[in-house]
Amino acid sequence: MESFLIIAVPIAIIAVIAVVVVYLKKKANSENNHAMDENVELVTVDGGVPIPIERVTSLSLIDESSLTEITDSTVVARITQTIPTVAEKAAKTVTNTAMKKADLYRVIIPNGETLVQSKSMTGAFRGFFRGAKGAKGHANLVKVDPSKITKASTVANIGANVMNVGSLVVGQYYMNEINAKLETMNKNISKISDFQDREFKSRIMSLIALVGEISQFSVEIIENDELRTIKLAALENMKADGTELLGQVNETIIGITQGNPTPDYKAYQATVEDFYTLVEYQNILITILEEISKLSYLLGKGNSSKDMCYSLYSKYWELSVQARDVLESWHDKQVAALKIEIDRNRLEKSGVAGFFAQVPALFDDKWKYRDLKQGIADKITHQSQTKPQAAIEQKAVYDSDVPIVIMDGKYYYQHDAPATAKE
Repeated sequence: MESFLIIAVPIAIIAVIAVVVVYLKKKANSENNHAMDENVELVTVDGGVPIPIERVTSLSLIDESSLTEITDSTVVARITQTIPTVAEKAAKTVTNTAMKKADLYRVIIPNGETLVQSKSMTGAFRGFFRGAKGAKGHANLVKVDPSKITKASTVANIGANVMNVGSLVVGQYYMNEINAKLETMNKNISKISDFQDREFKSRIMSLIALVGEISQFSVEIIENDELRTIKLAALENMKADGTELLGQVNETIIGITQGNPTPDYKAYQATVEDFYTLVEYQNILITILEEISKLSYLLGKGNSSKDMCYSLYSKYWELSVQARDVLESWHDKQVAALKIEIDRNRLEKSGVAGFFAQVPALFDDKWKYRDLKQGIADKITHQSQTKPQAAIEQKAVYDSDVPIVIMDGKYYYQHDAPATAKE
């Protein structure tokens, strides 16, 4: 009997403690959800779509590095037309800042096609509010039927189109990124001397300009469905031109390595210069194809999958890496055969010069070598070791809600916001 009590009493105590812990945890969650509800306002727009506006009481809940200001005046106007309440909230954040209060707001524009279906409301979806430790609560969001949305050809129609505003916000962020890359490409191609055919260089410059034009006027294009369709077709043509040019570059790289299996140093040095131009063209064309793919996805507004939009880019990136693998192997063979020391920027003398260098080399090793032409070692290293870079991350941005943060009267796109929580 005593043995039974020794075992039973501790078990009973543990069970009581477990019940108390579960109760307290549920109570705490309930209080947190209640506090969250007080900080969330649902603004109904566009025929009954509730847009959650969350009052964030601490800047520490927002990662400032994930915020990019929405500077395009047209995009800001569309936000305030679609959700008029945000203008009032923006004004309030300015007032609160003057009063040394750090209040800010987060507006969630829902992605109606990919949100988790609601269990409590037929035909609705779930939008989740986040706190410092993850999801805090949720609201039912009614999906917008794209078939019932008229062409975005007037300011009034655009102002009522929640999905379009999300596209504009996401578009501005990625168009700025595209424009920065295009500027870099223009600088890089201007440094390249003419290579065999000036027409080849001019075609690449034309592609950069055409892609830049679409990116520059992206807001106007996204708003107009007819114009958007035209530009999507134009992007497909650009993609065809880009892959053709990149294919020529890759084939040329492979052809040169096969046509010059064992060059002497003079021929090798000249070929390194040719490869420098080809590699720069290759890098530029890969970047152009990446930006064309990104534009196709962004202007498609989610109607075409990310994988489809990037499929040709991915294929030609792989072909480019294969061409550079061939080039790397070729360089390794030449460096070994010609006795080149890349790290010391020199190569061993050969022929008559090598013969006469043998005696003085007994006293000083440097007589056995001669310096490489300035810049050659760096070019060999770059061509051998630096492979084409794939896109860092091909994001399916239309598969997520679009968070807009209002702070100090300004609007920010929270581009690295946590993924939508699952029910």
